[in-house]
Amino acid sequence: MVQAQASAVEQAAMERAVAFSRAMVAGDADALEDLLAPDFTYTHMNARVEPRSELIPSVRGGRKNQRMDFEQLWTRSYPGVVLVNGLNHMVVGTVEKPVQFDSNFTAVLVDLDGQWRLVAYHSTKVPEA
Repeated sequence: MVQAQASAVEQAAMERAVAFSRAMVAGDADALEDLLAPDFTYTHMNARVEPRSELIPSVRGGRKNQRMDFEQLWTRSYPGVVLVNGLNHMVVGTVEKPVQFDSNFTAVLVDLDGQWRLVAYHSTKVPEA
């Protein structure tokens, strides 16, 4: 899907979604604290649901992704809510045993007290050709 021009609100939400990917690659738990809503959930491509209360301590403990590059971003917005969809090129695992794949994702951001916060991130693996 091609989106014409994103509004300022949609652009801000996309920037926050990209900041999430950068924090996951950098292993920056402090940035995640700022980006994620208190009830945030990350639904992984294997259907595991990871709440904020597990994700942030895991990142503080050294977890990070090797790559998490977003492209083909498009949005839908509603009062106080923006959905960001796109393609994510990921590399996870260890340097010695990297796992590389692409996934389609949906990031749901809500306006909480004037800040866009992620409440949900859902990832589905793109089948290999």
